[in-house]
Amino acid sequence: MRKVTVTLTMITTPLKLSKKYGVTVAEVKKELARGIKVEHEHTKNKLVAEKIALDHLNEDLKYYHKLKL
Repeated sequence: MRKVTVTLTMITTPLKLSKKYGVTVAEVKKELARGIKVEHEHTKNKLVAEKIALDHLNEDLKYYHKLKL
């Protein structure tokens, strides 16, 4: 198995996203949990799935809602 290296320097946080979008941290964490679940389809590594989900949520907080449409 190949080792995946993830740098955490550019990762945003639920707190930063809540301030960016003007929502509660709880709302961001709910979206993040949904995103991690979706990204686990592509990787079994939780840290990688979380980083990908945070990147998508940084672009659009409703990213994973739009995937369902």
